[in-house]
Amino acid sequence: MSDRRRPPRVLLACDFFLRYTAMLAGGLQRAGAEVALLGRDHDEEFGDIAGAAADFVAGATMAGTSRFVVPGRVRSPRGIAGTLRARREARHFAADVVHLQAGIGNDPRLLVAARVRPRRFALTIHDPVSHPGEAVSRSATFGNRTLLRSAGLIFVHAEALRDELRTVARPRAPIVVVPHGVDAGEAAPLPDRPAILFFGRLGHYKGLDILLDAMAAVWRQLPEATLTIAGSGELEDHPALADERVALRAEHVPDAEVPGVFAAASCLVLPYRQASQSGVGSLAKSYGRPLVVSDAGGLPELVADGSGLVVPREDPEALAAALVSVLTDPGLAARLGEAGGRTAAGGADWRTVGEATLRAYDEHLLGEKPGS
Repeated sequence: MSDRRRPPRVLLACDFFLRYTAMLAGGLQRAGAEVALLGRDHDEEFGDIAGAAADFVAGATMAGTSRFVVPGRVRSPRGIAGTLRARREARHFAADVVHLQAGIGNDPRLLVAARVRPRRFALTIHDPVSHPGEAVSRSATFGNRTLLRSAGLIFVHAEALRDELRTVARPRAPIVVVPHGVDAGEAAPLPDRPAILFFGRLGHYKGLDILLDAMAAVWRQLPEATLTIAGSGELEDHPALADERVALRAEHVPDAEVPGVFAAASCLVLPYRQASQSGVGSLAKSYGRPLVVSDAGGLPELVADGSGLVVPREDPEALAAALVSVLTDPGLAARLGEAGGRTAAGGADWRTVGEATLRAYDEHLLGEKPGS
């Protein structure tokens, strides 16, 4: 990154993806940037627990980090004054870079408040292709396409996603791969009883039914194995859900309880039919838990550091075999978990991600002239 008289100022703006945005903000700050956040005042990403979003931002960022908020829904009359206020606050912050998260086009007020200029902003695309079964409104689709066409820099989290985005959208802006960040957590010893964890928002593309199909083969070899399903969303009925070895927690898991959920697990499984990347997979690394993932999207790159096993998509028998391998070989499980822990400690930690992000800003957006 080039020398500056002062640290670069970055305005990070999002509607959803606030959890990711706040962690990126902390990484950018540790890398030397001044950061402010812009978003709405909802807590939907945090189980609609009042104040949870603000608490998470405060914990992920440095003390005194500015957060500009647009209140109410998109068509809310009180949002007009809030939008203008946030715009004034953002203007006073005087950002060198405006960095948007995908989906922000759902709420044009945020783009107004961020003072977005064509070709002068960065955009992170988390999912180049919509997940199967997830409805996307026409306005959101139009907004996202417009941002893709007018961005000056685009970030994705895996090489496979860069290739996919080039195929489906053909954006003009440079596409830079920066991994999903992760910071080291407290790695508890693996439990004595083999325990599989499926964690995160539920949806058909996540392949939970494939995992449930695989459990019969797992139980033939490991009848004592358990499966915990923890997350909110639509749950499809399946006979295996009636088994007493399956624990279902169909709700948003508060952040304070997440370490305990991972501590009780022997491994995390991501049997996705379709995927981009996985913040849940990165989270498993932070707790030293091995992964078993399908060969969907960026998931193979997620475990390319040796933190997990890869199986073919929609193949319950292969999934069961991989799970049994991890659950019956303590040495393998330890090696996989330790590899993920090393990544969390350095290589894809949030500070390193912040440094890579700042380098991309310098190269593609800030356009400093030689000798300046």
